[in-house]
Amino acid sequence: MIILISSKISQTDIHASLGKPEYSYFFLMKDFLPALERIGTVIQVQSRDEIESLYASYHAQGEAVVFISVSPPHQTPLDLKCPTVTLFAWEFDTLPSVAWDGNPQNDWRHVFANSSGAITTSKEAALLVNEAMKGLFPVIPLPAPIWDRYAKLGAPDGWPIALGERQFPFAGIVIDSPILGLSADGLVRKPEPVEQAIEPVAAPEQTVKSELVPRLSLRAALHLSAALLKGWWTEINLAPESARAIVPLLDEPLPEPPEPRHVTVSGVVYTTVLNPADGRKNWIDLVTAFCWAFKNTDDVTLIVKMTHHDLEHYRVALMTLLSRLAPFRCRVLVLHGFLEDEQYQALISASSYYVNASSGEGLCLPLMEFLASAKPVIAPNHTAMADYLNERVAFLLKCSPEPTCWPHDPTGMLFTHRHRLNWQSLMEAFRSSYQVARTNPAHYQGMSRDAYQHMQAFASVAQVSEPLHAFLQQVLAVGPVPQSRDTARGLGA
Repeated sequence: MIILISSKISQTDIHASLGKPEYSYFFLMKDFLPALERIGTVIQVQSRDEIESLYASYHAQGEAVVFISVSPPHQTPLDLKCPTVTLFAWEFDTLPSVAWDGNPQNDWRHVFANSSGAITTSKEAALLVNEAMKGLFPVIPLPAPIWDRYAKLGAPDGWPIALGERQFPFAGIVIDSPILGLSADGLVRKPEPVEQAIEPVAAPEQTVKSELVPRLSLRAALHLSAALLKGWWTEINLAPESARAIVPLLDEPLPEPPEPRHVTVSGVVYTTVLNPADGRKNWIDLVTAFCWAFKNTDDVTLIVKMTHHDLEHYRVALMTLLSRLAPFRCRVLVLHGFLEDEQYQALISASSYYVNASSGEGLCLPLMEFLASAKPVIAPNHTAMADYLNERVAFLLKCSPEPTCWPHDPTGMLFTHRHRLNWQSLMEAFRSSYQVARTNPAHYQGMSRDAYQHMQAFASVAQVSEPLHAFLQQVLAVGPVPQSRDTARGLGA
């Protein structure tokens, strides 16, 4: 079997694409490759012409050929001669069914009716596809088979809790709360004296979220943030060289990332990986719940790995948020920059827990990767996470449904739901997990063991490749796209 595969983002441009739409599909494709390589010959393709050319060549040789588009359905190329399967993640309880902007592909039923099959990363999404197509369309739910790649970081019997100093390398920008001189004083002063006392610092208006500073106008907030940043920069420069964070806060271009240096952490360490531009991640709630839970606790750290290419997108909002929360004795470490595989694995090893506070997940690869590495987690068990989370491996968060729109729908109509986070349950989960780590090491190691074993049974290459192979054979056996699908599913009704 010849398997052609593509995603919108490639290896060459992933560094510059962090935080952009569909960047995570590159990682999804990468994680499925080991299972696909067990099934047949995998060829990564970049263009429609390349797909058609390879299909014609291999088909003429009598080879079975299938194309897998790792992308949202509305970006899947249609009308190819090669049988086409969409591999996608989805985190809402309805599928897009409106052809806005005159594009029929925005109605996903049209895409499914004109393609050969679909692979979803959750049972919920597969059920939605099956319902939309009245059971006449091949679809299968499969997780990304990530366990094999991270199993070496875990242990069949679980890891004991580590509370001493440990390190991980990182070559990007580090924002470290203890050395920033955080203070909320500047956020409640009148803006006029500050405005006269400092030189203006350019900052794009869109980087400031006005709801974070409700007592001030947007213009005043910009000046106050500039004053705070200037003070932080002075304090950083006065700090010992070994303690300085690489935080260019003024009107200078960001330097080239230095060579990796070691970041030291100790005590109980929580880690989250998120895109600050994605409102579903609730990163502000996550930081506030952490700082509130551990306001008077100094042996606990939250590491926030931001997956966004532009520091300016969230810098002022982050600094303002931390200033409003100050003083607090816990530590917040924000990492900005690309983590190579070895650096990311070292970060996992240095962590005690992973935290997810999102309102919906199509899969959440980092959450699965930490679990596969035998790290317990804090997370809600809705959307795709419901397929692999339980109380044996996670401190589960409470949520409730609320209306929302599909993320790429320009009309903003409330056609679906997301899961609204219960902030109190997140704050309590931080405290409960901390108590387990500090006072009940046997419980922690039991959760670590269960996480490792559970992900082995759920998301190993062996577990995924067999049903994936059977599904692709089923797709190829059907042959050309049945012309009756449009009528059968009642498109336009």
